[in-house]
Amino acid sequence: MISVVMATYNGERYVEKQLQSILNQSLMPDEVIIRDDGSTDSTVQIVQKFIDSHNLSSWEIKVNDENLGYRKNFANLLSLASGDYIFLSDQDDEWFSDKISKMVKIFKDNKDIQALNGSISLIDGNSNKIKVVKKKNMYNENLYFSTEQLNTINRVSLATLVVTNITPGCAMAITKELRDSFIKTYEFILPHDWYLNMLAAYNKGCYFLNEPVIGYRIHANNTIGVDSEKITDKLDKFDSKKRIRDFQAQVGALSKIEKIFGEIDVTTKDSRDFVLARIEFYKNPNFKTLFKLRNYVDYKNRTAVKGRLWDIILSLKIDKFIYAFKKK
Repeated sequence: MISVVMATYNGERYVEKQLQSILNQSLMPDEVIIRDDGSTDSTVQIVQKFIDSHNLSSWEIKVNDENLGYRKNFANLLSLASGDYIFLSDQDDEWFSDKISKMVKIFKDNKDIQALNGSISLIDGNSNKIKVVKKKNMYNENLYFSTEQLNTINRVSLATLVVTNITPGCAMAITKELRDSFIKTYEFILPHDWYLNMLAAYNKGCYFLNEPVIGYRIHANNTIGVDSEKITDKLDKFDSKKRIRDFQAQVGALSKIEKIFGEIDVTTKDSRDFVLARIEFYKNPNFKTLFKLRNYVDYKNRTAVKGRLWDIILSLKIDKFIYAFKKK
């Protein structure tokens, strides 16, 4: 059995295209469960009209009693799914017609897989493909870093996921067994998709499909994968406190997994220490904390020239000077 779970909130502009792309699948899901988080636009009406007009008896939309936020909404959705394979869906993308059939076949051919993450192709508001200049050692529209050349199907280590996630949740699918483990242990520390991947990776069951399965829409409220900012522009958006909270969430989720399931491997510990060093640097940016950070292999491999320059700017407190100058 195959389930699709979709969270919606004020998505009237694109939700019908997403629904149509699910309906166009070469292998149809057995159920589509949609939960709206209190939209104030016509999202619910559009979805219900789509369901009714196509006589989709196994599709349903309900409105949450209160606004849950996307993490709790997806956690609730996952608890409702009955499928052996569960696909997560956002409200504004467009799935390729063979997404479900391709990913289900991979699950069936590889019993170790618990979470399967597909690649994405960026599209704009008019569904036109956005060209992304590939960075060194980067895959999946520059979202997935790997010093090793990727194959079509690749196992993802827990060490990788401590540092960063590899693809948006709307491009992933999971097994019922992983869902059960998620429901028992999720504490909303990390985004639901990232935590699902970490859980799977602990059991060596997180995999990446190096082929695009969806058109991932980039618009005003969603700028993942686009990195064209100048250093001066970055100053206006940089929030060290938020960065610290995000990194602490990554370490906290890992600690939760280790406490429940047992000790993590040495490579994962090294990556965790790298994240902790990054937290220390953001809390107290200076050359001492930067030199400590630069000693990690993850820093040497992952940090591009622009990132290294940014860290030097923070260490020298030049960011405060430039920010003050811009405000004059």
